[in-house]
Amino acid sequence: MAVRIRETTEVRQSQITKAALKVIGQKGINGATTAEIASATGISEGNIYRHFKNKEEIFIAVIDKIGKDLESLLDAASEIDDPLQKLAEIFKRHLSYIEEHIGIPRLIFSDEVLVLDKNLRTKVRHNIAQYSRGICSIISQAQDAGIINRKLDPGVLTSMFIGTINFTAIQWVMNDFSNSLSAEVEILWMTFAAAITTKC
Repeated sequence: MAVRIRETTEVRQSQITKAALKVIGQKGINGATTAEIASATGISEGNIYRHFKNKEEIFIAVIDKIGKDLESLLDAASEIDDPLQKLAEIFKRHLSYIEEHIGIPRLIFSDEVLVLDKNLRTKVRHNIAQYSRGICSIISQAQDAGIINRKLDPGVLTSMFIGTINFTAIQWVMNDFSNSLSAEVEILWMTFAAAITTKC
């Protein structure tokens, strides 16, 4: 007789969070019911409530996961000395990360997050602010090094950097994920970099 291993709450919450993001990608935020999330996790729906009070808590955990993953993108590029190359690496990894998790744009740009649920909106805003500070710091380093035009406002450039990624993700969703973000990333980065560097 097989022995059933009971996972710790931390492990189970992580499993549920990852499953929820996958379900959101497949069915959208409204289709991500606790029953669907439980099925994708491989547990009963009742077991969901042993680890999360409600669906909103699950969505908050998903948003937290996305925030931590974005922080990891910054950390992964920290060993690159050239700040422009560092920005390029983050830009490319960010779009690849979205392409690997189609639930991200379907969650972040949903009415539930942008309009209806203040808690979710606040959490997303907090995570974006943290990520933005990291990007802005690198842009400032590139300006100090004379690589990026010093006359350009680093905060505005940060918004352009993230905005380019977000708009590309929105278009991807609207095209039913038919195009490849990986195929577009080089031309997108080259165009962005040409617009802000002192070499152009």
